Amino acid sequence: MKMRKIFLLLAGCFLGMLHASSQVIQEKRPISLNGVWQMCFYYSPSPDTPGQLRTSNSLKILSGDNRFCNLVMTPGGAVIIGYGTFGLTSDTFYTEYIEKNVHLPQLDGKENRMYFNLEENGRLMKVRYFVETDSAGNKLDTWYHEVWKKVSLAPVYPGDILR
Repeated sequence: MKMRKIFLLLAGCFLGMLHASSQVIQEKRPISLNGVWQMCFYYSPSPDTPGQLRTSNSLKILSGDNRFCNLVMTPGGAVIIGYGTFGLTSDTFYTEYIEKNVHLPQLDGKENRMYFNLEENGRLMKVRYFVETDSAGNKLDTWYHEVWKKVSLAPVYPGDILR
């Protein structure tokens, strides 16, 4: 009887180890925000649903040397509206060190902590950040929420572009 218990215990341990070693181990990929991102917004005919995600004319370029540049396409051409450096601080936020920002000049020379969440296999980034004051120093205490879609390489040359 004692020998049978030992045999069952050893068999159970063996099966447990076999099961544990057969599970797929997924490595955590390091997060990279590098690339060209296009600002988006939700468009809906109804106030009750977020609607469809549509792209805008604003781009954010996060480069491999930790520089960023925000630009807007206007009828007269592209205009840079902000630039600086950035650092990935954790898997939930990165910090922009703003050298110049014409949209939010009160952030010039400051750090802007950007909380982000990557969705759709890293192709969509939802960002939120806090702005304490406006450019005149008036208290805002406002959270900004942005949605950015990663720009990908076209599989073929698009025929409908304006040149």
